[in-house]
Amino acid sequence: MVAPSLSAPQHRLQKPLRPTWLEIDLSALAANISELRRRIGPSRLLYAVVKANAYGHGADLIAPAALEAGADRLAVAAVNEAVSLRQAGVRAPILLLGYTPPELTATLLEYDLAATVYESRAALAFAQGAAQYGRPLTAHLKVDTGMHRLGIDPNDAPDLCARLASNPNIHLEGIYTHFSTADEADKQYSLEQLRRFNTLLQKLARAGLRPPIAHAANSAAVLELPQAHLDAVRCGILLYGLSPSDHVPAPASMQPVLTWKARIAQVRNLDTGEPVSYGNTWRAPAPCAVAVVPAGYADGFPRSPRTWKTVLIRGRELPVIGRICMDHFFVDVTELAASGLSISRDDEVVLIGEQQGASISTEDAAARLKTNNYEVASRLMARLPRIAIRS
Repeated sequence: MVAPSLSAPQHRLQKPLRPTWLEIDLSALAANISELRRRIGPSRLLYAVVKANAYGHGADLIAPAALEAGADRLAVAAVNEAVSLRQAGVRAPILLLGYTPPELTATLLEYDLAATVYESRAALAFAQGAAQYGRPLTAHLKVDTGMHRLGIDPNDAPDLCARLASNPNIHLEGIYTHFSTADEADKQYSLEQLRRFNTLLQKLARAGLRPPIAHAANSAAVLELPQAHLDAVRCGILLYGLSPSDHVPAPASMQPVLTWKARIAQVRNLDTGEPVSYGNTWRAPAPCAVAVVPAGYADGFPRSPRTWKTVLIRGRELPVIGRICMDHFFVDVTELAASGLSISRDDEVVLIGEQQGASISTEDAAARLKTNNYEVASRLMARLPRIAIRS
């Protein structure tokens, strides 16, 4: 059995409103941006992509810190994300990367946001809406060079650019495309996408229609396709010190920004055969000790079909057992007792990060969940307190 311990909690950095929280290392963020700036040079614009609550890291913390560290502009997916940043005091240019209904033109103008347009009807509807307010709407034209998500066909882009250039209610500030395979080992398809985009840019330039800001490079392309850097780059996953993919790892100089921690709520001593959690799917194979941790699937710690498998306590990687609850999960800590280590309420648990030389990375969690690090980070829920630290 694990004996109760009267030791003080191991972690009292601040007092978050929950006993599970994320630590956001703004020094690591600044170092990552410095590395990105070194790679793209001083003259190109760096868009910090802070959609999905800054990939789960907390946009209210990341956006101002990224701008302070050297990012020039921000990019988000949706209007509500941008409005939240404006209401928090962010004044830098913000580009909306996703679909924005033209009926939100007034909101775009009120909050000084740049819309993405990718087909004539919506673009002209934006212009018509802007005319009612006597102010031009800033827009970037998205071109589909092969991703086949959002975007205008390159053959149709010159005509739309010409129509927008003659319309005083639209300021076509930028033009961009998005790579579908830049994070794979084979870059041939990305290079073909870039060729198509450059051909269009040259055609627009000859006609005097090229917007001033052309951008194509995402995080993977920033690392491996310098010819795609153009006038600006859009960086998301690399900001946070995470790898675009297994084929395109983050440079060793970049550091993960996020750590996820919790404190043990209770330690239970169980006899052989006693169950844990809903459905009684796990039963003690022998007398054991179980730690109850106050985080669950409503925080982004998934219940099924796959789980995190292990967490760190006292520098040991220990197994998660039983079904994950909405607000709690369970860890078999019997191994600690066998090693002569006590464990008690308020002791630190690490879900993502390092502890006493051991680590569980976002990539480790992604491999166990059969997904990618983007999803693991971005599914971390807003109810998790985010605490800014500087390492």
